[in-house]
Amino acid sequence: MFDKLYTKPEMLMAAANGAFVWQEHTREIITTALLSMVPTFEGRYAVTVALGMGMPPVFSYLLALICSSIPVPFILILLRPVLDWFYTLPIKPVQKFAAWLERHAAKKREAMNEKNQKGLRGQLAADTAELLALYIFVALPLPGTGVWTGSAIATLFEMPRGKAALAILLGNATACLITTLATTGVLAIV
Repeated sequence: MFDKLYTKPEMLMAAANGAFVWQEHTREIITTALLSMVPTFEGRYAVTVALGMGMPPVFSYLLALICSSIPVPFILILLRPVLDWFYTLPIKPVQKFAAWLERHAAKKREAMNEKNQKGLRGQLAADTAELLALYIFVALPLPGTGVWTGSAIATLFEMPRGKAALAILLGNATACLITTLATTGVLAIV
């Protein structure tokens, strides 16, 4: 095979024309990277765009996964100070929104803890159940779920940042993998 490529340069050129050359496809790479960081789009849908633009599946998966994970620490660290800042603003609707958001999160957390005590009968600690639920929430490649919403939930539920970040990143890896496999047709074979 290789001796034919060296003796016939037209075969080498034909093979190179079908290859994905990183330097020539920077637009596709940047598009995928930026789409991965958009709140409702995220890595799970950026993978399909990348594959549609002809990028290799493994590279598309890794690029979307890495770029969609970038906002996680910022949200986990900055959402609480932003909400506290909302309370200091002299704008009543902003203050009411912050209060509503915190009340709503407290009700959801309380309801989740009650379900954990009834449904799992104390088999899982409340923190473990919250982290498992967070992982599943982020891992489902559905609209409205993902790293942005998962990071906001972790902050509002006052989960430990390190454990929450791990659950979110694992969920993001799972969601991107599911979407990549579905897009490439691997799930259709299985």
